[in-house]
Amino acid sequence: MRGFKVWIALVMAAALATAVVGCSKPAQQPENSGTPAGKQVELRFLFPEYSDKTRGLMEQVVKDFNEANKGKIHVTLETSPWDKLHDKLAVTMSGNQAPDVFGYATRWVSEFAELGQLEPLDPYLTPQFKGQFIDRLFAAAAYSPKATGKEATYGLPAAVSARMLFYRKDLFEKAGVKAPANWEELLDAAKKTTNAPNVYGLGVPASGIEVDTFFLYFLWNNGGEILTPDGKAALNSAEGVEALEFLVKLVNEKGSQPKPTGFTREQVIEMFKAGQLAMYPTGPWLNTMIQRDNPSLSYAIAPFPSNKGKALATVGVTDSLGMWAKGANKKEAWQFIEFLYQDKYRQQFDEVEAMLPEKRAVANSAAFTKAELKPFVDALSSAKFVPHHPKFENIQQLMTVAVQKALTGEATPKAALDEAAQKIDALK
Repeated sequence: MRGFKVWIALVMAAALATAVVGCSKPAQQPENSGTPAGKQVELRFLFPEYSDKTRGLMEQVVKDFNEANKGKIHVTLETSPWDKLHDKLAVTMSGNQAPDVFGYATRWVSEFAELGQLEPLDPYLTPQFKGQFIDRLFAAAAYSPKATGKEATYGLPAAVSARMLFYRKDLFEKAGVKAPANWEELLDAAKKTTNAPNVYGLGVPASGIEVDTFFLYFLWNNGGEILTPDGKAALNSAEGVEALEFLVKLVNEKGSQPKPTGFTREQVIEMFKAGQLAMYPTGPWLNTMIQRDNPSLSYAIAPFPSNKGKALATVGVTDSLGMWAKGANKKEAWQFIEFLYQDKYRQQFDEVEAMLPEKRAVANSAAFTKAELKPFVDALSSAKFVPHHPKFENIQQLMTVAVQKALTGEATPKAALDEAAQKIDALK
């Protein structure tokens, strides 16, 4: 899900055309089709692969849409692994061959919007359509490009997660500890549940993707920020330094697996599933993985704790669905988007991919009021998302390097964050 090319790629080229189920016509009509009258409109739809089931889910949506619009609009589906998506969009955008509709990481919105590659969706939105979404999630892809200075909606929430702390109930009971309510209790639980080399306290992934996201559990729960409101580095504030110092302390005092820079997110998840960790914070998909691979595992879910006296912050992540600003058939693309956002398709996607609902109706369904999912859904109301910045991919990498340097002892937490902040402020 990472990439460093400053190309704008967004607009999920997917053929979006058909009757807008449950949606009234927009107050301002989308611009006319660029395809000659009487000729079938061809759309391209690019969607990221969340699992081996993603393509099948999207194939069904596309099949249904094409059948409902036979002879009028035809959508061709393309999928991409997350680690290839940014560059795929960048290259096709730069070559004026981007898909009409596509999925993308919401953190890319500022990069793509600044390059003029994302279509503002506000002219297509009706109050009825917009009202189907959870407000906090709908606003995630709103951005004000420097060229216009006007905020616009550049994407719809397409995949949503909130991160909670999974912990082993049996190990906690044996150690005589409870779900941690603050960092002091987190450290205590991590140390008391460690029984090396068989079991370790808190899983710490410090290699591969989402090392920066893992640091946010500590940064945001200590009142720190990545950036100031005007886009300057803020992660080296006193709160940021204290957060990284605590993480280093937890590792050095044997509250995690040794040498975390040798462990990826995927490896740590496997360790928790196998019963080799007492705690790990992640998204709701871990429920599904445990039920499939180790259903007898005794675990529970709780908010990741904040430092004493600091407000609790839930790490939230969204991906978006957008339209290419230079697409020739935006009217039909929007028809496809409306079709795709029918409750039945979104319900199925969210359940199969173990994502959280972006639509109110889906959130209120029986599937998302179950004990293992309701805490995640409830946490969406207080979820915190990464700030918009045209070079956020670079910022994530700089944060990752800072965390790794601190954990290996190559630099003190303060020196590592100061270096990252200096480089962030030098980004052009």
